[in-house]
Amino acid sequence: MASMGDTMIRDLSETLRAILDDQRLADSFPELNAAQIVFDPPVESFNPSQTSINLFLYDIRENSQLRSNEPTLTRDNHNASIQRPPLRIACSYLITAWPVGGTEPALQEHQLLSQALLVLSKFPTIPGSYLQGKLVGQTPALPMIVAKSDGLKDPSEFWTALGNKLRPSITATVTISLDVADPIVEETPLVKKHEIRLEGRAA
Repeated sequence: MASMGDTMIRDLSETLRAILDDQRLADSFPELNAAQIVFDPPVESFNPSQTSINLFLYDIRENSQLRSNEPTLTRDNHNASIQRPPLRIACSYLITAWPVGGTEPALQEHQLLSQALLVLSKFPTIPGSYLQGKLVGQTPALPMIVAKSDGLKDPSEFWTALGNKLRPSITATVTISLDVADPIVEETPLVKKHEIRLEGRAA
């Protein structure tokens, strides 16, 4: 049986695509709006046939700064259900631009990266209107950090490992919540308190 979290990382990628593909950006960022959004490893053989923005998911790990040990308690008419807090998972993408055609491809690349940076930096948390699939309605809101200083510690080593040449890039890290256990960990009958008050009679 499929679980609630089995597509969340894919849904996050689709959410980022929805942000960069937003048609309301077409007037302000026409080059970005015309580019296709892909998610391929930027290895040496990567050679898109049309201008592309590539979001390569290169790291997935727990966001320990947002870790919570507080269980969630929900009540119905008869029971109190205790649920373990979800894992807060940070997904990091390497964003690169791949222009096709035109003149001065390096400058086109810089322009596309500038536009992607401006668009993604607008959102310290991702608005609910962009969320896709299992992320719809997820709380708390998904924080996004763009171009952080320690995003890719050794770019040259990274590109060498991929067998490709060093090129400019942006990192974007989004934290999602992932349920890793049965939603109901424990059921506890509600304690009903009865108060009996005795009042003495006056003599």
